Amino acid sequence: MKANVAAKADAAASRPARSRALKSVGGKAAPTRPAAKAKKSKEPAGWRRTEGDHSMTQELGVRVRAVREARGLSLAQLSEKSGIPGATLSRIENSKMSPTFGVLARVMMGLEVDWGDLVGPRHLVPGERVMSFADAGKGGRSTKIRESSATVLHPVESARSLPLLVDVHARDMADVGGLIGHRGEEFCYVLSGTLVLHMEGQPPRIMKAGASALFDSSTPHAYLSGSAAGTKILIVVNRGFAAPVQAAGDPTIP
Repeated sequence: MKANVAAKADAAASRPARSRALKSVGGKAAPTRPAAKAKKSKEPAGWRRTEGDHSMTQELGVRVRAVREARGLSLAQLSEKSGIPGATLSRIENSKMSPTFGVLARVMMGLEVDWGDLVGPRHLVPGERVMSFADAGKGGRSTKIRESSATVLHPVESARSLPLLVDVHARDMADVGGLIGHRGEEFCYVLSGTLVLHMEGQPPRIMKAGASALFDSSTPHAYLSGSAAGTKILIVVNRGFAAPVQAAGDPTIP
C-alpha cells in the first residue's frame, strides 16, 4: 500500500506545471483570463509640445520670477495680490505650465506690470531691420487668445506690429474674461461674419464684414461673435513697448 501511495505522489509531481494550473471540465481546459488592458493615455494621440512652445513657456517663467523678485514679493504675497494660488505661480515660474490669458492678466495686475514686461520682444540690434514674408496658407504660429483660435501671421519677436488672424466663437463676456486693456494701438478688420466689439464706456458696436476699428489698446475691450457660426477677423496690434532702433543719420521714426 505504501508503494502505491509513493507511486501516485511521483506521478503527480511529474505532471507539467501548466496542467496543474488548468481545470479540466469535460476533458477541456478552462480558458485563461485575458491580460489586463493597458490604460489609455489622456494625452491626445500624436500631440507633442513643440520646442517653440517650451522655450516661450520657459522665458515667461523666467520673466515672472525676475519681476516678482525685483519687487521684493514672495510667492505668498503675489498670490494675495493676484488671486492666483501660490502653487500655480510656482509652476509658471518653473516652466511647468503655460498660463491662460486670464491667469496671465491677473499675474500682471498683481505685479503691476504691462504685457511688455513679461512678453515683450527682444530689441533690434543696430542696423537690423524687420522683414518677414509668408505664402498663402503657410507660415505663422497657432495660439489661443481669450478662448479664440488665432494665428500669428508673422511671429517676429522684434517687430512692433503683431498681426493676428482670429476665429471668434465666444458669445458671452464671461467666456473671454471680461474687458481687458493692454499697452499699444489696435487695428481690427472683420473678414467674415458679425463681430460685437465691446469697449469700456462705449455701447457694443456691431460690425459686419468689411467694417474696421482703430483704437488705443489700453481701453479695456473684448471681441465677441454675433452669430453661432463664428466670426473671422484680422487684428494688428502695435506694441508700443518695442521702440525701433534708429540708425545714425536716419530721420525720426514716428
